[in-house]
Amino acid sequence: MNELLIVILLAATLGGVLLWLLIPGHKSSGTGGPLLPPNVNDVLSVTKHYANFPQVRRALSADDSRYLRENASPQVAKRALRERRAIARHFLNGLHEDFSNLARLGRIAAALSPEVSREQETERLILTLKFQLMYSLTWLRLSTGNLPLEQLEHLTGLVEKLATRMDAAMAEISAVSAGQLRGGLGA
Repeated sequence: MNELLIVILLAATLGGVLLWLLIPGHKSSGTGGPLLPPNVNDVLSVTKHYANFPQVRRALSADDSRYLRENASPQVAKRALRERRAIARHFLNGLHEDFSNLARLGRIAAALSPEVSREQETERLILTLKFQLMYSLTWLRLSTGNLPLEQLEHLTGLVEKLATRMDAAMAEISAVSAGQLRGGLGA
């Protein structure tokens, strides 16, 4: 029950912060400038940890565990399980990093986009809340000694979904910019 309360409080806090950031006219500094990083290329060159999920899935599979129990000594099997949990934690942290970078890119794309609908912003907020909630639950399960492969797969899917959306948004911004550039040159 305490874990559920912690997750609910975490989600509510995150939701409040995200809503505060989405308020029209919100400024990140006294200069009144948009919430843009000094170098957009830093965000664009993100590591894609989520692309490593097939290897992680194989390492965390039940077949792999069964093979270790049947063919390795108990000490080796225990050490391997401990290392597998460490791999899962590193992968989970990588997924969080990927999601954070992609969400940041989404904010940049929204700032550059000529029009951003409330529906798109709401959809991004819901996706962020889903990710944070699932991330917290997965982290808790890992902390208790479980290997939540299904939850890691779901989180990977959320990150892939956001990456696909960001690719499409950046392509759209590029197309609009190219059209405006051609229009400006032809005038």
